Amino acid sequence: MKKSQNIFDTPLRKSVFWPPFILISLAVLVSIFAEGIFKRSMELINEFILTNFSLLFSYTSFAMVVTCILVIFSPLGKIKIGGNKAQPKFSKLSWFSIILCTTVAVGILFWGSAEPLFHFLHPPDFKYFPSGSPAAKQFSMGAIFLHWGFTPYAIYCIPALGVALAVYNSQLKFSLSSPLSPILAQNGRNKISNSIDMVCLFALVTGMSASLGAGILSISGGLMDQWNSLDKEFLLLGVTLIIMVTFIVSASSGINQGIKNLSQINFYFFLIFSLLIFSLGPTVPILEDSLSNVKSYAQNFLPLSLQWGDIKGSEWSQSWSVFNWANWMAWAPISALFLGKIAYGRTVREFILFNWIFPTIFCLTWMSIFGGSTLFYANQDPDHFDQLLNQSGPESIIYEVFSNIGWSNILAPAFILAMFISYVTAADSSTEAMASLSMKSFSLKDFDSDTSLKVIWGTLVGLLAWVMVTFAGIDGVKMLSSLGGLPALFLLIGITISINKMMWQPQKYFKN
Repeated sequence: MKKSQNIFDTPLRKSVFWPPFILISLAVLVSIFAEGIFKRSMELINEFILTNFSLLFSYTSFAMVVTCILVIFSPLGKIKIGGNKAQPKFSKLSWFSIILCTTVAVGILFWGSAEPLFHFLHPPDFKYFPSGSPAAKQFSMGAIFLHWGFTPYAIYCIPALGVALAVYNSQLKFSLSSPLSPILAQNGRNKISNSIDMVCLFALVTGMSASLGAGILSISGGLMDQWNSLDKEFLLLGVTLIIMVTFIVSASSGINQGIKNLSQINFYFFLIFSLLIFSLGPTVPILEDSLSNVKSYAQNFLPLSLQWGDIKGSEWSQSWSVFNWANWMAWAPISALFLGKIAYGRTVREFILFNWIFPTIFCLTWMSIFGGSTLFYANQDPDHFDQLLNQSGPESIIYEVFSNIGWSNILAPAFILAMFISYVTAADSSTEAMASLSMKSFSLKDFDSDTSLKVIWGTLVGLLAWVMVTFAGIDGVKMLSSLGGLPALFLLIGITISINKMMWQPQKYFKN
C-alpha cells in the first residue's frame, strides 16, 4: 500500500481530477441548499438523455454482445494477455470471485426481487396482457434475464479487454484512451487522453452513487422491517456513513488484502444464500418455470434489445432497459481498468469465459431463484405486493418474500449483511481505479494507489448517494444512472469499434 499523503502533495493529473471533483461537489452543495432547483435540473437532464440517446444506448449494448461472440472465434481469442511468458497473479477461483463481486455491486440483491415484480404487476403498454397474468409473469422473467444477462456483462467485458490488451500487449500508457489505438493515432490519443479520463471519472462517481443509493435504500428497508420505530432520514444517513467508512478502509488496505479477501467472502455468501432460498422457498415452481423463463428471454432478446415496433421510445424501455444499460456503462470504463489489471497472464478466450459467460450464468441463476420466489408469492396475493411496492418502495419486497418463506428472523439480517459486503467489495475496486486515474505517475502493473485520493473519491460518492436517496428515492438512483452512462457511452462505442478492427489481425497492434 502506498503511503497516504496530503492531497496537495500528491502528483495529481489536475485536468483529470479537478473538473469532476468540482462539478460533483457543486451538485452536492446545490442539492442541499437549493433542493427544488437541483431536483428539477436533474429531471430535465434525465429527460433529455432518455429522449435523444435511448436508441444509441440499446444498439451499442447489442453490438458489444455480438463483439464478445466474435472475439471467441477470432484469432484474437488465442492471444495471451501480457505475452506468452506472462503468468496469472490469481488462481481461477480468486480471479472469478473478484470479477463477479466487483461488478454486481448491490444490483442483483436489490433488483432480483423488485424488478420482476414491477413487470408482473405493471406490464408495459406494448404487451397486451393483463397485470398479474401468466403471460405477465413469463415476460417479467424474460425481461430481467435481458437486463442481468449477457448484455450487461458484455458492457463490462469489451472495455476491460481493450484496456488489458492496450497496456499489457501494446504497451501503451495507463489511460482509457489507450484501447482506442486501432482507430486513433498516438497524437490523437494524447490530445483527448485527459478529457476521456476526466469524463469517465465523472461517470463513475455518478454510477457508484446510483449503486450505493440502491444499497442504502435496501439496507435501510431491511432495518426498518426489523425495527419499524427507527427514524428513516436518520437511518439513511447512518447507513451511508457506515458503508463509506468501511469501503474506504478496505480500499486503503490494498487489492491483495482488502479486495481479494472480501470478494471471496462475498462469493461464498452469494452461493450459500442462493442455495438457502432455493431450498427453503418454492423450489418446485422455480424449477418448473426455468425453461419458460429461458424461452421468454430468447423470444424477447432482439425486440427489447433493438427496440423494435411499439417498444421504440416507450416509457417502459426508457425506464428499464435504457436505465440498466446506462448504469452498467457508467461503471464500465473505470471498472475496465481494474478488470484489465487482474487479467494478466490469461488468454483472451479465458478472459471472455470468466468476464462474460460465467458471471452471466451466475446472475441468471440468481434471478431465477429470487425473481421466481417473488412472483410465486406475489401471484397468491398481488394486491398486497402492489400496495407494498407503492407505499414502502421496492426495497421492501425482498423482506416480504423472506416473511412468506418463514425464516425472516434469520434471512433478513443475513441479507442486510450480504448487501453491505457486496457494495463495499464493488466500491473497493472502483475507488482504487479512480484514485489511480487521478495520479500522474501510475502504471497498470502497479497494484495500489494513493490512499488520500481513495478517501476523497469515496467520501464524494457517499455524499452524492445520500443526497439523491434522501430527496428523490429510487427515482434519484435512476437519474444518476442516466447521467453517468451518457459520457461513458461514446467511449464504449470507440472501444467496441477498436476491438472489432483488431480481432482478425491482432499481431499488427501488439508488441508482445
